[in-house]
Amino acid sequence: MSFFAVILLVTTTACNGTNSSPNSTAKVDPLTNSNNPPPGKVTELYDRVQPAEGGMNNYSDVDPRMDKSEAKAKADRLIDKTDKLQRDVTNPFKQLGKQLDEKGLPERIEDTSKQVTRSAKETADDVAKGTKRGYGNLKENTKTFKEDVKSSLENTQRRAEDRANDLKDTVRKNS
Repeated sequence: MSFFAVILLVTTTACNGTNSSPNSTAKVDPLTNSNNPPPGKVTELYDRVQPAEGGMNNYSDVDPRMDKSEAKAKADRLIDKTDKLQRDVTNPFKQLGKQLDEKGLPERIEDTSKQVTRSAKETADDVAKGTKRGYGNLKENTKTFKEDVKSSLENTQRRAEDRANDLKDTVRKNS
């Protein structure tokens, strides 16, 4: 078996069409070598996330997560907005009037009454459900308590009978 394996190895190696000896005279084209890609072929393995800026490895030396410029710009916008609102409000009652003008007082009262009514109804429903659940729990606990007391009394009676029987047996043995 090993003889046939050696023969097979020798014949496949000898009959192979490629010439892989180091002294071969076949010319290898350097452009088709897998280690040397042809010109113009992209060899980057990833897409750039940051633009090249000239720092270490042509990228910025500042961690982009530490860039606070966007947060500062947002804070500046908010400060400007509050300053404008403060300048616009010279009289607080005037500002209240503007808000009330957006939605009339009767509409606001109606909305508030609807919200209060809805909230009271939801609270009443929750109380009713809680009471019903509590009553069911109390009923179940009472039933369980009754069964526990009954079994406890039966166990106590059984133990008392056992002790009485043991006492009778001891009296008979001693007599």
